[in-house]
Amino acid sequence: MTQISTKELLYLEDTSKLFDSIDKTCQHASSEVTDPQIRSMLNSMNSAHKQWIRSSAGFVSNRMQ
Repeated sequence: MTQISTKELLYLEDTSKLFDSIDKTCQHASSEVTDPQIRSMLNSMNSAHKQWIRSSAGFVSNRMQ
């Protein structure tokens, strides 16, 4: 199995923090918006970001074993 470099791990960590920020922003915007279509779009975007975070976490933990 290929090892992940420190640089790559730091990149994934930074990206994870970015997506965490996007998650919080989407949650806040979704709670504030009144248009159901926009709320649905924000919730959909947020779900996609959460899936990316789960995939990345799984990838990193598999490489760390």
